[in-house]
Amino acid sequence: MSNQTSTQNEPITRLKDGLLQIAIWKNESEKGRPFYSTSAVQRSYKDDNGNYHETTSLSGSQLLQASRLYALAYDQVRELEEADYQASKQ
Repeated sequence: MSNQTSTQNEPITRLKDGLLQIAIWKNESEKGRPFYSTSAVQRSYKDDNGNYHETTSLSGSQLLQASRLYALAYDQVRELEEADYQASKQ
């Protein structure tokens, strides 16, 4: 359900469920400590010309799906924070 990337200025993970996705970004504080942020859940759609776009507008039936993605993102961020903490102790 996630795709790992390591490119600069790219999210480290994208969690997807159907047309919806959320991205997790790794940042660094002024003191050099890592922290994580997420994008809002986005929905992909195709316009009448066949071009793909993204929006944060969701239908009522997609709200539970978005809630699930936020919960998964929360769990992922907690795991990343724990891994960072363990690595800093070594």
